[in-house]
Amino acid sequence: MPRVNRTFVLSLLIVSGSLFLLFQLYYYRKYVSKPGPQILSRTGHLTASDVQWQTVKTFLALAQHFRLPVFLVDTAALMLLSQDALRQRDWQGGGLHCRFLCTSRPVTSFALHANLWKYEPGFLLAAEEKGFELLELKGEDPRLASLDTLSGEEIPLHFLFRLHGYIIQVVFLYERSGNYLWHGALRLKSNMDRSFAPFKLLDYGHHAGAYDRPDLVLTVLDGLDVRVPRNISRFLSEQRHARFLECRYHDARNFLQLYPDDMSPAAVDFRRNAKSLLHLAAQTLAHLNIPFWLSSGTCLGWFRQCSVISYSHDVDVGIFIIDFRWRTAWSCLFSVRTSNWTFSFFMKMETLFGMEEHRQRVAGSLSTSSLASRSAGQSFLS
Repeated sequence: MPRVNRTFVLSLLIVSGSLFLLFQLYYYRKYVSKPGPQILSRTGHLTASDVQWQTVKTFLALAQHFRLPVFLVDTAALMLLSQDALRQRDWQGGGLHCRFLCTSRPVTSFALHANLWKYEPGFLLAAEEKGFELLELKGEDPRLASLDTLSGEEIPLHFLFRLHGYIIQVVFLYERSGNYLWHGALRLKSNMDRSFAPFKLLDYGHHAGAYDRPDLVLTVLDGLDVRVPRNISRFLSEQRHARFLECRYHDARNFLQLYPDDMSPAAVDFRRNAKSLLHLAAQTLAHLNIPFWLSSGTCLGWFRQCSVISYSHDVDVGIFIIDFRWRTAWSCLFSVRTSNWTFSFFMKMETLFGMEEHRQRVAGSLSTSSLASRSAGQSFLS
């Protein structure tokens, strides 16, 4: 039997190994390293959930790299989390099972405090390199609008990132002077692609919204580090009633040109005190977890002239009768009395849109003096 040439065998092994390595490199560059989802399900096929999970993962990795502390505000995902608090132990579930972030919708919504956003071209460039398409929506900054100037600078309101048919919505939340967070409405300009995203499915942007500042907690969701509101149920409740109406500065300026505001020291002092009182009432009712609204002359002043009507001499708010408790009255009375104001309230029946059914409400009048028609105590009218 002829002797095997060791050099030949060694050369053959080297060539075979090199070819195998080249094949692996080709396969990696051709299939594995392509932008987009690379996670296969247990069946070995790429599923819609895998694509959505990978899209969210890629976006969160970019946000983390550029230190953008986005937090989850997607209503579908948060509802899944809030349905059962015991599921918290399953948030860190292993494997690739996407049970919270992969909803039935092709949209996942995140929010970002606008003061933490610095227009970083590197972030947008990196997102583009990962395969994301971007639709940037801006609007006028209402914080710069006033009765003197009606045009503000443009600020980013919403970013829409699209990858493989899935949308990541980033909502910018701005601090307003009332110590709340605000986001603007999403309005497409005429030159924008209206087929870029399923706009009707977006949670945010149909109208402007206002929110209390949520406490955030960092957790693990479907294997990804995600910030979520600590009190999810409260945030979802806020989201359902978060529609924000901006003051109509243009109409108010026209009105005040015809009927100038009273600038006497007494009127200026009243408007300042009335705003402080309204702030106190809002704090007290929020502490009692009771929703309220501006009523009567106070609502008229805001709607008509973006201010308090100086000759009204009171501040009017309303609450639903179902929320009324004697504790409510005494809490408001105590808070107002300690601020050198008097408090009176009355009940009334109101017809809603001409229907025969009546809705009972409680209307409160926060007054600078005891009016003859209302006692400082409690009087009830039907």
